[in-house]
Amino acid sequence: MNNFLWMFENNCEKFSLRENEQLSVLTFNSQSDICVELCGEGAVFEYRSLSVFGEDKKTEQKINVVHKAPNTKSFLFARHILNDNSRAFFNGVVEVDKHCVNISSKQLVNSILLSPSAKVVSKPELKIYCDEVECSHGNTCGSLDEDSLFFLQSRGMDFEQAEKILLNAFAAEVAKEHPNEEQKSLFLNRFSCF
Repeated sequence: MNNFLWMFENNCEKFSLRENEQLSVLTFNSQSDICVELCGEGAVFEYRSLSVFGEDKKTEQKINVVHKAPNTKSFLFARHILNDNSRAFFNGVVEVDKHCVNISSKQLVNSILLSPSAKVVSKPELKIYCDEVECSHGNTCGSLDEDSLFFLQSRGMDFEQAEKILLNAFAAEVAKEHPNEEQKSLFLNRFSCF
């Protein structure tokens, strides 16, 4: 059974996935506190999130994934576009119980800071109590690529147009692999106002 959730409000949820169940969550500007237990073999959890904030707005996302069965997968992917004095906090905790072999878990957090006063804190945690697992995490934070901006401007675009194209491409990547086309369209319509 596959479940797809589209979240754009603050939410606190707990899920338990049985054998071969899949849960794919797609969020936009959502505060999240989600706990997922992968209790059956073949269970898969995917979390994809985009936060676009300016002024003094803040977002906090806490995602806790517990692999309780072998042959399960999880993927956490968050992107932030922050301006002004906005703040983002992402805490992804992945725990692999004993005897849970053949686990695949990945976390990736990418942030673009459009202002020197914008801040992001990314705190990935891996608690692995078993060998024979594939777990990874990555984090990037920076401004828009100057070479890409220059390239687009050298093709006749002004700075704002070039910035808009790069930000839209960065944001669209979040939903690219989401399995539900209707939710993907809702997501793309939400942020296309850059």
